[in-house]
Order: sequence, then C-alpha cells, then structure tokens
Amino acid sequence: MTVAGDPSGVSGPYAYQLYYPTAILFDPYGYIYILDSSNTRVQKWYPGAAYGTTVITASMSSPFGMRLDPLGNLFIADTSYQRILSFVLSCRK
Repeated sequence: MTVAGDPSGVSGPYAYQLYYPTAILFDPYGYIYILDSSNTRVQKWYPGAAYGTTVITASMSSPFGMRLDPLGNLFIADTSYQRILSFVLSCRK
C-alpha cells in the first residue's frame, strides 16, 4: 500500500512524486509532512489525497530531519549547511 508518493516507485519533482525523502511526521490533525530532500521541499499530504502540496521550499543541502512543535513551527536539520531552519506552518491569532 502506498501512503504517499508514486506507487510505481519513480522519483521526480511532481506533486505526487518524491525524490529521496529523508523524514516524515504527522501533525495532530492527521496530515503527513514529508521532507523531500533532493527536491528541497516539504510536502503536506492531506488524508486520502492522491498528491502532496508543497508547503515549504528552501535552499537546503542534505536536509535530514524535521520536528513540529506544539505552536505549529517546523524545524528542519539542514546537515550540509550545518544549520537548523524554522518555519511557521500555522497562523496565530
């Protein structure tokens, strides 16, 4: 069963394809976030969706891990650039 990505196993840049995914996490609402390393993006997959939506694209080199904090901030370990990136995924009131 394929949860996210192209069921044929072909990598690529399209919204239904991944190219060297290195991390995955679920938020409290059941959405899947995938760190698509070679495409330097984070794809958000809605439950039951046939393709992902790009929520973050950035200049990264060998991103290899991510975490979501309780406030909706996403942290990515960008290993080759030796830094931690922070992105706000939800709007606060």
